[in-house]
Parts: sequence; C-alpha cells; structure tokens
Amino acid sequence: MGGTWTTQNKRRPGAYINTIGASQPKADTSIGRTLLVNDVSLNWGAKGIIELNSNSDFKALIGESLNTPELGALRETLKGALTVLLLNNNDGEKATIANDTLPWTFTAKYPGTKGNDLHVTIVKDPNDATRITVSTIYETEVVDQQVIRTTTANGLKSNEYIDVEFTTDTVPGAEDKPATNKLEALANSTTYDLAGGTTKEVDITELLNDVLETVQFNVVTAAGFEPKNNIHQLIATSVQRLRDDEGYKVRAVVPVYEGGYDYDYEGVSVVTNGVVLEDGTQIDTTTAAGYFAGLSSATDSSKSLTYSEYPGAVATNPALNNELTIKALDNGWIVFTAKRGGRVVIEQDINSLTTYSDKKPKEFSKNRVIRTLDDIATDSENVFETMFIGKINNDEAGRDLYKANRVGYMQGLVKAGIVSDFVSDDLTVEKGTDTDSIIVNLAVTPVDSMEKLYMTIVVQ
Repeated sequence: MGGTWTTQNKRRPGAYINTIGASQPKADTSIGRTLLVNDVSLNWGAKGIIELNSNSDFKALIGESLNTPELGALRETLKGALTVLLLNNNDGEKATIANDTLPWTFTAKYPGTKGNDLHVTIVKDPNDATRITVSTIYETEVVDQQVIRTTTANGLKSNEYIDVEFTTDTVPGAEDKPATNKLEALANSTTYDLAGGTTKEVDITELLNDVLETVQFNVVTAAGFEPKNNIHQLIATSVQRLRDDEGYKVRAVVPVYEGGYDYDYEGVSVVTNGVVLEDGTQIDTTTAAGYFAGLSSATDSSKSLTYSEYPGAVATNPALNNELTIKALDNGWIVFTAKRGGRVVIEQDINSLTTYSDKKPKEFSKNRVIRTLDDIATDSENVFETMFIGKINNDEAGRDLYKANRVGYMQGLVKAGIVSDFVSDDLTVEKGTDTDSIIVNLAVTPVDSMEKLYMTIVVQ
C-alpha cells in the first residue's frame, strides 16, 4: 500500500511519498523594464505608472498612437526595452454622460480633457427594432462596438475607453407600461458626447519619488526632458541612494549637459549625442538617451553594448570627429558613431565613472562589469531573503548550505562566460558579530568583451 500524505494518519502499512519541488527564489523580473518619466502632457491615462510594450493599445492607454511626433522618447525607448513603465502625471476630472433618456451612465476611463473627444452612438437595426448597436468613438475612430437587445440593456459592457453603469431601462412616467423602456423610446440613431473632462497635472517629482521606492525596474530615465532640466540630476542622485544605501541595483541614463552636473558614478550613463533615422527624423540627445536606457535594461551580464547598432539610424546628430569622440569617452559618456555602410553604433558601453580607486577600479566604468556585479548582488539578496532568512540556523551547517548555493550559482556564471577563474575557495561564509548575522566574502573576475584589436602584419 502506498500513496501521498498530508498528515501522518495512515492506517495501512506502506510507503507514502510526496514528490515536490524545492522552494526556489523568485526570478528577477526587472530585466527589460525601463522606468520612463513622461515629458509630454497626455491629458489622458492613469495617474502614475502605465505599463507599455510594443504590442500595447497606445490610444486606449495614453490617448495617442505611438507614431505621434511628441512621443519620440517613448518610441525610442521601446526600440530597446521589453517593457516601458511610463510615469504619467495626468489627473483631473473624468468626462461623462448622464442623460435621463439613456439606461446607462457613461464615464471616461481616465481623467483629462481628451475624454471630451469620446462619443457614443446608438443605432437601431432597421430590420429588427429590438436590435441595438452601441458604438464608442474616440475622436473620429470607432474603438468599440457592441450589439444588444432592447430587453437586455444591462448587458452593455465597459470597454478600454469608457466605463458603463446600468441605471434603469424604464421610461419616466411609463411605470404602468412594463413593455416600454428607454431604448424603445429612442430615435433610430442618436449620438451623445462625453463632457466635463479636465486635466490637472500632478507634480512629476512627487510621483517619481514614490515609484522609485515601490516599482520594480532596472533602468530609469527622463529621456525627452531638456538636458538642462534638474530632473536628470534628481534621478541620478536617487539611483545612487538606492544603490548605495538600500542595495537596490538599478541604473540611470541621462543626456549630457555640458558645464552641468558631473555624475562620475558607475550607476549613471550619460548620452552625448543623438542620431538621424532613415526617414530623416532627427533624434536629439535626450530622446536618444531613451533608446540607450531601454536597450541597457534588456541586456544581461553576458553581453556588452559596445558596437551595438542603433536600429534605423543612418547618421549621428551631431556628428563627432575623432578628437571629440575621444574627449567624450574620456568624460565617461555614451557616443553614437556613424560607421561605413550607413550603420550607427554605440562606440563603447561605459558609464560616467572616471575617478578610479582601489574600491572602484577602472573596470567599474564598463557597464557589462557593473551588470555582472549587480546581478550577483541581487541574486544573493533574493536567495537569502526567500530561502534562508528566518528559516535556516546560523550554525556551521547552515552557513555551509548558503555557501553551497552561492558556489553553484557562481559556477553557472562561469559556464555562461560571465565570470572566469572561480573556485569554491573564492567564496567564504562566516559567522558575523551578532548571533543572527553572517559575513560573505567573494572574489570574482567578471568577463569583459573584446573591444580593441592590435595587429601587426609582417610581409615576408
């Protein structure tokens, strides 16, 4: 006799065996997630974070199609990111329709003046008076259409633009006639306009301070804002605090503002120029910062972005000669460079760190190295919090267990070509000063990518 067990209450002899998966730490889902501080007054959309990807219904979520010229920063960021967390400061009143002749109240999904561009048409079928078509129109486009019966008015559903609330289908003063309802009393075709929508923008920095503490992302940028705007420095200093004080290994991308703030920090990348696209569109520096932020967020520690191509770009804006390119690289800035064949590439995947020390050697200026170190720190924290803290004794056996977990993780990085020359003795786990603490020391050699070829050809 056998089977599985929940409690030890079996009557018959036998083997009762459960097969279950061991508890595993949650995967880091921040990869490819770029927090983009919106620089455009959308007059529509949820206040706070709007999660977007290349397949999103942009009109429904932000009120505009992605090819709208004002959305350049979002468009470029989505070229590299898997997910953009757009920080929207829209607030105000929602447009609405409350008409006694209708069995519903219609309310715009979001606040903002663009709610006043919503309309509802109700058309009766000429061949079947009980069949009604209800259409939602945004500006001039039908964005939702539903067919109901005059007897099923409460079946009309909300859509991506309008919330629908059923009120009553009884015509006022016709309570003595149960068969009479509002839809039967309507004309064959009627149109109603939503009204009363207003925009009241919220201070974007107030929203930013909150989401930096609560939202999961791995790169943040205010691409689209003028380079001289103080929001870029605010983001950079916030990222430094999150990294150094709270251990949250996120990074920032900002546009260069010559003569402005000197970032000099491994968690901040500074973009120095933009590009020209195939259709002639000029992408300025702050907009191009969005592309680099998105691409950085979607790149793991096994890759470098050095010489990575900018999709659709054929020239740089502005173009930098050799001397200016070297100067920019020495300053720790990201440079887009035009190559033969109409390609534009990222000259070197670096960050703004230019002051080196024993604690921050030159290798820290390489973004691939920083991604590796960040991944190790983040994974070690996640494993400790989900599998060890409060669960495992702080004795030799418990510390050996954590070491074995970390050694296995590091060996996986070796196989993936992310670190090199690792042996188990490079990692120690010791008892800390307090009875509940441990001290971990890890020696690691991140792998960098080939970037320079020095070649001598000898003619014999």
